[in-house]
Amino acid sequence: MKLIISLATVVILLTSCSDLDVEELAFRKVLEYELIDLCGEDLKCIEAVENQIKQCMVSSDWRKFLNNQESEQELKIFTDKFYSCIVDSEGNPYFEIP
Repeated sequence: MKLIISLATVVILLTSCSDLDVEELAFRKVLEYELIDLCGEDLKCIEAVENQIKQCMVSSDWRKFLNNQESEQELKIFTDKFYSCIVDSEGNPYFEIP
């Protein structure tokens, strides 16, 4: 049910957004759902994802990655920065890239 409400909210928001806003929202929501899935039942992890994802996208330069998706180097830079940015209250990342 929560997914349906979230998707309905996204549809409503999309009608008043620019193409760039829609792109950012779609990219963020895909990442958010994947990260929350990885959190499992860890409520603090889920809260960290929900509260930190926007800033982590900015700090990891998500737009540069999106514009250079073919570049393995850009993928590595983005994933390293982004996934290490979602942290617990002590500053430890919830996610690690092997």
